[in-house]
Amino acid sequence: MAAGAYHSSSANSTIMDLFYALLLTIVILGTALALFLPAANYDPKPRLFIRLVEVQGLDPCIPETEVRSPTFELAVDVGRVSESRRGPCAGGGDAMLRVSYRGKILAWGGVPRFCVDGRCLQGPSASVATVVATAEGLVLQQELRNKICAETYALGRAEFDVEGSVPGLGHLRCKTYLFQGDQTDALPPCSFHKDPEEGTC
Repeated sequence: MAAGAYHSSSANSTIMDLFYALLLTIVILGTALALFLPAANYDPKPRLFIRLVEVQGLDPCIPETEVRSPTFELAVDVGRVSESRRGPCAGGGDAMLRVSYRGKILAWGGVPRFCVDGRCLQGPSASVATVVATAEGLVLQQELRNKICAETYALGRAEFDVEGSVPGLGHLRCKTYLFQGDQTDALPPCSFHKDPEEGTC
């Protein structure tokens, strides 16, 4: 009886040891997967910026009879893109951005179709599209041109709002700067708000 009881106890102990060893292995593997897999697969969403490349029609020193219509050449820059990033694609169709200053719309222009592809982008940021916003036939009043000039002189830059609906991204709200000389401040990234029409049948 004693020998039988000893063998039974020894067998139970061996089974329990195996069970705990298996359980410990599962816990260790689960912890390793939780720690390392998200980090390996983590690909942050790219950030978009609107950079003002060239502007016309804002010079306060030109008489209104000679002032051109306001025109803004905008570069759509993208940053924080990994080489594995494929997409999103956006723009085209009715996509449009409006440029405004202190709530007054100055110009608008269509957004061409573009895709964010890490294989084609070089460096930490790159341009993926160009938007030419203008207001044909319109001329900015002298007072408004003076305000923009005064802000640029006092702060080293004038701030413009750029927003609009871009299929594939949603409704964009961005800020861009007209610098007095070289760029001195980093551009803030655009914010996105999903359009109500997107995602519905």
